[in-house]
Amino acid sequence: MIKIFGRVRYHWQPELSWSIIYWSLTITPAFIALSLVLERARISNTIIQLFLLVIIMFGIGWHRYFVIDDEYLKIASANPITSKKIQIATISKIEVTYLFIKIFSDDMPSGQVYYIRKWPKKYFINALALNTHFQGEIVLTDHLVTQDYFEEYYAEHTRKSV
Repeated sequence: MIKIFGRVRYHWQPELSWSIIYWSLTITPAFIALSLVLERARISNTIIQLFLLVIIMFGIGWHRYFVIDDEYLKIASANPITSKKIQIATISKIEVTYLFIKIFSDDMPSGQVYYIRKWPKKYFINALALNTHFQGEIVLTDHLVTQDYFEEYYAEHTRKSV
């Protein structure tokens, strides 16, 4: 969760196997460049180009996020051309698990899975539930299997206010 230009972004990642493959491919040119630096005593254009490739791939990899506008939920993916806008009123259900959230809407009737870390997920669900246009339901599907961080957050929050 990062606030940029007054808008809060909730970052997500694709499925774990795709994330491992992508981030491994992202840092591979850095290791190649470092080995070239050890082989040669000077920094060549190839080494600079490999480090620029790593920086560009890191930027693309971090370009996956949600933004909650007044009426729309913007879902940005690694491909800047394919970012989606979903009307919040069309979201029928959100399943929340320990690892991911699954969003069901009129555009995605079978649901779309987004892997998101624990605290950004909590703040994202809270912000979406408090939106006036949201009429769907939020279902905690595996909250009995592992520690329920929503209950922990609210218990901690009520202790601070007392």
